Amino acid sequence: MEKLNTYKIEWQVVAKGLGLTVEDTIEMFDDGRILGRYGEFLHKNSENGKREKENSSFDIKESNGVKTEIRTITKQVSFASSKEVGYGRKVTEDGFLKKLNKIDRFVLIDKREIEKGVLDTIEVTKDDILQLGLGKNKSITAKKFFKSYDGNK
Repeated sequence: MEKLNTYKIEWQVVAKGLGLTVEDTIEMFDDGRILGRYGEFLHKNSENGKREKENSSFDIKESNGVKTEIRTITKQVSFASSKEVGYGRKVTEDGFLKKLNKIDRFVLIDKREIEKGVLDTIEVTKDDILQLGLGKNKSITAKKFFKSYDGNK
């Protein structure tokens, strides 16, 4: 696991453009779904890549051919296939392995300093994922993830 990029967000500029207060803008972006989508665009631009269509097996195909899935670290981070996460769905070992076989890496958004306008991205390889000790739902709490990540810096 290693840090890839740091992005700086000018909350006052973004808030003005959206017609919101700075506090409301930060609250909106602090949602994992919104931040994940934003992260796809940031990563696409930084890697000169191409965003894939919704329901693709990965989010970004980078200029070097690397297939990357973007996830946001909220209270936890899931490495399961999106198709298997949600109400009435079940994460399976088979679905997890199929997901891993269709991508080259995950890039996680670290939002611990979002209020300061700072977002870091972290590369997590398939080998890293297998070493994290994921639960049966193929996820890990943010606390456990950051303990491992911060301990390896």
